Amino acid sequence: MISALCGLYERVAATIFFIRPERRIGGHPSSPAGSGSRMGRIEVHRIRTIQVTIGMARLGIGVVTETPAAAAGARSRFSRLLVLACAVTLVGSIIPARAQTAGPRLFFTDIVSGPSSGGQNNLGAFITIYGEGFGAAQGSSTVTIGGRPVAGVTSWGQNKAARGLDRIVVQPGPGAATGNIVVTVGGQASNALPFTVRAGNIYFLNPATGDDGNPGTYAQPWATIWRPRQSMVAGDILYVVGGTFTQMDPDAPGWDTLLMLDTSFCASGTASAPVAYLGYPGKPPLFKNASARRGIYLNQDSGPLSHIVIGNMRFGLMDEAILVTGVGQRIVGNDLSNGGEGNKIGVFGDTSAIKILGNRMRSNGTPTGKSYDIYVQGFGINRDIEVGWNELRNRRGGRSMQVFGHVAGDRVDKLVIHDNVMVGCELNNIVLGGSDGGTEILGTVTVTGNIIAGSRSAEGLRVNDPQGRVIIENNTLYGNAVAQLYLERAGAKRITLRNNIIVAKAGQQYYELDAGSSSSSIVSANNLVFGAGPCAGWDKSCINEDPLFAGASDYHLKSGSPAIDRGVATSVSRDHDGIARPQGAAFDVGAYEYTAAGALIRDGPSP
Repeated sequence: MISALCGLYERVAATIFFIRPERRIGGHPSSPAGSGSRMGRIEVHRIRTIQVTIGMARLGIGVVTETPAAAAGARSRFSRLLVLACAVTLVGSIIPARAQTAGPRLFFTDIVSGPSSGGQNNLGAFITIYGEGFGAAQGSSTVTIGGRPVAGVTSWGQNKAARGLDRIVVQPGPGAATGNIVVTVGGQASNALPFTVRAGNIYFLNPATGDDGNPGTYAQPWATIWRPRQSMVAGDILYVVGGTFTQMDPDAPGWDTLLMLDTSFCASGTASAPVAYLGYPGKPPLFKNASARRGIYLNQDSGPLSHIVIGNMRFGLMDEAILVTGVGQRIVGNDLSNGGEGNKIGVFGDTSAIKILGNRMRSNGTPTGKSYDIYVQGFGINRDIEVGWNELRNRRGGRSMQVFGHVAGDRVDKLVIHDNVMVGCELNNIVLGGSDGGTEILGTVTVTGNIIAGSRSAEGLRVNDPQGRVIIENNTLYGNAVAQLYLERAGAKRITLRNNIIVAKAGQQYYELDAGSSSSSIVSANNLVFGAGPCAGWDKSCINEDPLFAGASDYHLKSGSPAIDRGVATSVSRDHDGIARPQGAAFDVGAYEYTAAGALIRDGPSP
């Protein structure tokens, strides 16, 4: 078949194309005279008007309509090149082509199911979609659910959320059906995220205009943050319209908590019908009280509490902002910044299927304190936890994220930490392992696609557990004090270290291996190190070159970076920006996959 098709291409070339006599040496019209192409030094004629096939474009071959006399001498040579281009097109990528446009990429939504009717304007739940490549305004772009256009687009914005993510808010409308959410921008459709249309009530709370005697509709909202739990059942959603909440929960005396969710006075959700407490789009509420020990506390003392969504809320000064226990809780798109001392999101007790996605935590802590933006803290079995797409930046005192046990038998397993920005913490950006309880806590922990940079007085990533299996792949670690990776304690072959960019500044190290670990702890491949001397002898297929970052704090790769196509295949199928891996002949090293359209996907910082 290939032979027949390429023969047809040759016959077409012999009859319709004329070649200009002027010639250029090289594989592309921009090549300087005398340069060679990736296929060798091949004479081709300059592109003037059209590119005939994809295969021709890969070889830089083009034609123009000129004079018949010139065509006669060049037709034979051009035909051979056209056949070669045909083979490239039909067989595959002899020269891998990288994506020219990134298109929209969906990462997650605040809710994954909800009503398609009721609520404001009877258009159903507000669904907040997070990702990249949406653009600053909707224009002609569309959102569909189950193949049908959404009934309403409430907001559309670029760099609006944690990490500079783009964000869209839509309502499905009564005609919506269960199916995939797809965003189409400039004719390019995104990947799909599932959404289930289901029954449920939609309630509203507005402290400025509401009354707790109201039915909780958009026109007649409730007033206090404690009123909704008296009415809400599995499948219900609450939208809180602005306001500042400072008063301690009157139904939980002694707990010093602004809102207690406990089965003694509120309902659990289910996997198919969660209970959601969400900030109203564009007008989220603020919880703050410097005397409060907790902002929102998901408590299980009265029985299992499951499938609660906390999203689009703001938290100010207090100790622990959101304390999570139970099953299936989803903490999404909250802003927990300038919150003073204390942990901002804590996970404890017997927990599983927890999602902590797209939250912004900036400038928390105090210089003399020791607390954490995200703290997975044992007191039971913490299993199946996803921490993704969060921004943890400039913590004063303490650590961006810590995983630590407190009682014998504590266990943290199936923890996935991916695509976060963890920058500028006073101590370590991440600590994995250690316990006050005398037993080791780590099972399997996966750390992928993160930016881990600029810790001020301690190592970037620290591991302290000889039994835990820690997989560290396709991260970028840069300029962390002392060392980028510190193995305090690690068992033989328990650390997988592949495809990471590891850059040390003056006076820093790539690795620090303490007495409880050694190079035999590490199974390595294809890491790039720069700034602190040569590769370690044990670091297999290590690259020791400047990675050529795009900017001082922009860790995208420039064209020509030695990290491009130098990685091994891993399970990290998309990069920090949501770009599919690989874009070329092999995986790139580091958090970002290089694309020819890199400038089009380089979103700015979150506001």
